[in-house]
Amino acid sequence: MDIGKARAEIGFRLHQTYLRLGWAAAVAGALLALALLEFFSITLPTRESAADLEVQAARLRESPRSGREIKRHSDNSPAAQIAAFERFLPPATDINRVVGEVLAAAEAEGLVLERGDYRLADETGLDVMRYQITLPVKGSYANIKNFVRRALRDVPSLALDGIALQRQNVGEAAIEAQIRLSIFLAGKR
Repeated sequence: MDIGKARAEIGFRLHQTYLRLGWAAAVAGALLALALLEFFSITLPTRESAADLEVQAARLRESPRSGREIKRHSDNSPAAQIAAFERFLPPATDINRVVGEVLAAAEAEGLVLERGDYRLADETGLDVMRYQITLPVKGSYANIKNFVRRALRDVPSLALDGIALQRQNVGEAAIEAQIRLSIFLAGKR
C-alpha cells in the first residue's frame, strides 16, 4: 500500500469515527488538544523554572558568604560597626577562591588577561587585609564595563580603585585597560 492510499484510508476511518461518535467527540478532542498545549507550553516550563530556582536557592544557602551579612543592631558604636564589617569579609584563607571569582568574571566577559600584579597589604588598626590587584585587560568597552559590574556583584568584598582606558587607534574596537581592584579579607597574614 502506498502513502497516498494509507492517508486516504486513515482519513476515511477518522471520518467514520466522527460520524459514529458525533460532535461530543470533536469537542472532547479539541479540549484534549488544548490541555496538551497548556501542559507543554505553560506547566512543563514552569516546573523546570521552579526546579532551577530551587537549585539557585540551595546554592545561595551553601554560599560561603551566607551568614556574614552586615546586620544592624541597637549598638551603633563605631567599634560595633567595625566588628560587623570585619565579620562580613571572607576569611584570608579564601583568597584563592575570591581571586578565582574575579578572574572567572573576566573570562565570562571574554577579556584577554595577559598578566596581573598582586600585592598584599595590612590595613592599620583593623583585623583586615587588603589584596590589591592590577589587571591589564584588552577587550571592547562593553566587555570591560560588564566585567567590572559582574566582579563587583559576585565579590561583595571587592572595591574598584581605578580604571584607565586607552585605545591605540581611533577606529580600533579593542581597548586596553588597567583595572585596579582591592579585595578586603578578614584576618591578618
